[in-house]
Amino acid sequence: MRNKKGFTLVELLGVIALLAILMSIAVPNVISTINNNKRNTFLADAKRMVSKANYLISADRVERDKVKSGIPKVYMLSDLNEKEEFANDPDGGSYNTSTYVRVSYDTVNKAYKYCICVMGSKRRISNANTCNPVSTTDCLDSSSLTGISVIKDN
Repeated sequence: MRNKKGFTLVELLGVIALLAILMSIAVPNVISTINNNKRNTFLADAKRMVSKANYLISADRVERDKVKSGIPKVYMLSDLNEKEEFANDPDGGSYNTSTYVRVSYDTVNKAYKYCICVMGSKRRISNANTCNPVSTTDCLDSSSLTGISVIKDN
């Protein structure tokens, strides 16, 4: 009499093939979800940087008066990162030190205008390859704290 305690080679190959098919469907979805979460975290960090700049300009009357008189205030990453809130970007790297938020005042609409340039290890929010706080053409304007939506993957 033959001992039938186990699986045949055909059964094992069938299970392995089935697992391979399931993995080929699941892995891209998991990777896509992880990448979307990292993008959303990067975007949330950029919005927090703008919120922090908004707080800093609101708390400093001298700077606020300068901005309202037409002199923009640039908050570099070092100004925004006093408590290491932005020590690492979502991709495991760090934010570039030339990351900034520039605050200016729109006299027509009587509102602050936030120009941001955020550079991480794999993503950026900017119109150019580098961040230049003096130039007005290399960043995206955000008239509200929630208007940031463009992220470029490097």
